[in-house]
Amino acid sequence: MKKILVSLISEQTIPNIIVAAYYKPDILWFISTERMERERKTECIESTLRLKGLLSSTKDIKKIVVDQDSLTDCMNKIEGLIEEVSDEVEYRVNITGGNKVMALVAYEIFRDIGQKVLINYIPFGKNELVQIFPRERPLKICEIRERLNLEEYLCSYGFRIQNKNSLERVMTNALQHKEDSQWILDNYEQLKGLMGFLYENLKGARNQKGYHLSATFDKEPASIERELLRNHGFVVKGKLITKDMKKDEIVYLTGGWFEEYVFNEVCDILQDKILDDAKIGVKIESPGGTSNDLDIAFMKGNRFYYIECKTLGNEKEQNIIRDEVYKKGAISTLLGKGEERAIICTTQSQINKFILTRARDYGIEILSIEQVRKLRILLRERFGVQNNAGI
Repeated sequence: MKKILVSLISEQTIPNIIVAAYYKPDILWFISTERMERERKTECIESTLRLKGLLSSTKDIKKIVVDQDSLTDCMNKIEGLIEEVSDEVEYRVNITGGNKVMALVAYEIFRDIGQKVLINYIPFGKNELVQIFPRERPLKICEIRERLNLEEYLCSYGFRIQNKNSLERVMTNALQHKEDSQWILDNYEQLKGLMGFLYENLKGARNQKGYHLSATFDKEPASIERELLRNHGFVVKGKLITKDMKKDEIVYLTGGWFEEYVFNEVCDILQDKILDDAKIGVKIESPGGTSNDLDIAFMKGNRFYYIECKTLGNEKEQNIIRDEVYKKGAISTLLGKGEERAIICTTQSQINKFILTRARDYGIEILSIEQVRKLRILLRERFGVQNNAGI
């Protein structure tokens, strides 16, 4: 007997995707609205199911567009779908999406069918399916174990990863640099002047394939500064520092090391299966064609989180944080609502209270360098016990 999954379309695409992954139906019915079609919500759901391997070219899909404020229109169009069914089928109805009118009509129509019908919804922020028809006492609740990876989540909102093919290489490089990145952070206060010097002299070459550095430091490097320069193959003569550098080296020493340190902390708890997926250096394109860079992005319980890394050391540092707050606040709005989904890691010892307050308004947490040094512990405390954290 074939199984039909009925999904009500709304702004939140994830519930319909994970319920489809849970039931694996033979036939999909989407009940949408003109607005949701303009925003390509059904298309995003289909694309994500296809990405997950759950939607083949032979899968039977039907879509109707209803007037979300008209009981009559919703009723006529849903009943019209049912009248086309000639074989014996099972219905699974997910009323998490849509609006009150759509959910009410769907509930009434499919409840009247009676046998071989299950009507469910997903509570906000949960990875569980609550059966409301047939009603049981207590309510029957089923855990949804399906987890989206980063690409699937972004696809569900119409976003595209632009540098998908290079992500594995970037991650491998970060893992290889783990000890070096840790050492730089451990000694950052003593290396801050040298790191600032390298940044000022190399920032203009970050997009070049190669660059010859020849610059004079403001003093002869101290012992620990010489150790860093020696480890990275620089030639030091008095105050003069020189080296023929490749792009990857330039990016690493102008802030990439900090991103890689943070990613390695995230990766450690990913390997312990506390997180579901994590990537570094993700370039994304929004449905409107706007590009953005995410230093680190990860998934937990079908929720998306991201971390931006800022190595700061000048009078403009608070402006950098402020600009990042506004930029990432906009992305948070596009990629889902709920708890704080963004973290900005900085090399600052103290963060301005106004900036911290403004960040919280956008659901963004800002960490000082001392907090970053405890990042693995902080992430374990936050995510380690959230085994059923949800969308």
